[in-house]
Amino acid sequence: MEELIDRIAATAQSDLKLPDEQLPTIRRYVKRAVNRIKVFCFRKDFPEPLEDVAAQIVEDMLKADQIAPTENDVSGITRGDTRIDYRDKTSALKETVAFVKNYESQLIPFKRMKLPRDCPDD
Repeated sequence: MEELIDRIAATAQSDLKLPDEQLPTIRRYVKRAVNRIKVFCFRKDFPEPLEDVAAQIVEDMLKADQIAPTENDVSGITRGDTRIDYRDKTSALKETVAFVKNYESQLIPFKRMKLPRDCPDD
């Protein structure tokens, strides 16, 4: 499990160009993402193709929590009289929710059926 966390953390750190001081925080986010994926998919194992999805989730979580640098949240620029409009937090939250739903489509193929367990005879 630690090897899996290290691989995903290294991918996220490399993609976001974060310093080594951020590695403990990245690892915490990776553990959180991996556990959520396992719960969602009803799995005890973690197939290799899910590592990329987990890394993307971690990157987005780090950006959403403003731990990783993000692009400017500029929604509009006016040149005459120099006006710059920034995206409000509400629309950013809606986009995040929509984005998470996109992960669901990537996770569904890995989802296992949750079957009821047989009750022991009392």
